[in-house]
Amino acid sequence: MELILKQNQIDIWQTSVSLFHSNNAIDELTALLTDEDMTHIELIRRPSEKQVKIVSRAFLRAVLAKYTGLSPKAIQFARGLHGKPKLANPGMQFEFNLSHSDDLLACAVSLDQPVGIDVERIRYKRNLKHLSKSVFSSSEQCEFELLPEQHQESYFFDRWTLKESLIKATGQGLTTKLSKVSFGKSDAIASFSVSGQQLVEVSGEYASWLWPISVEHRLAVTMLDRASKAEPVTFRSFNFLPQRVASSAAA
Repeated sequence: MELILKQNQIDIWQTSVSLFHSNNAIDELTALLTDEDMTHIELIRRPSEKQVKIVSRAFLRAVLAKYTGLSPKAIQFARGLHGKPKLANPGMQFEFNLSHSDDLLACAVSLDQPVGIDVERIRYKRNLKHLSKSVFSSSEQCEFELLPEQHQESYFFDRWTLKESLIKATGQGLTTKLSKVSFGKSDAIASFSVSGQQLVEVSGEYASWLWPISVEHRLAVTMLDRASKAEPVTFRSFNFLPQRVASSAAA
């Protein structure tokens, strides 16, 4: 059964690499992959990294199969100008983006609206204040330095996650400095401004959202809003679990 996506709708999928720790689970995921996938995966030497790659690639193929009506193996990929993956199957208007942080994987899917997703685990960084200067705009840096030290870590990862999702949505990746993007404060939707024109390559406006999906994790999504502002963006959330792998293979 295919999932139906509407304009101004974002589906967010999550899973954990550790859910697929058994040999049987890995074998089922491997069955969703192509020979080309496996050729690249076999070049990875560390078993833990190889497991992450198998789970993330199979997860992405299984998720996209639920929208395209194709089998996971039939999904074809290409890359944009700056390397952002996209669907290469003819007639497919779905946009997607994948993120990975430690054990957690997240994927965002939208209909004909470029989307970016980032998930980060909040963790202690000894050089946080030094790093902030390469991540924050001047206004954000001022806000950061005025915060009590116990709140600086959360502020840093909130902004970092939002910015990564925006840059991934634009497809420009490492060509854009995080400090060129400045996020303001809002109850739900993060507003932002961009210094210079390097992010303004696509007509339209971007909207971003941030969630504390656990005590340790932040998840941010950004989408190019081509629809009317009168139409609110809606979200659906799904979990990809081991018991769903068999049904994915049959898609």
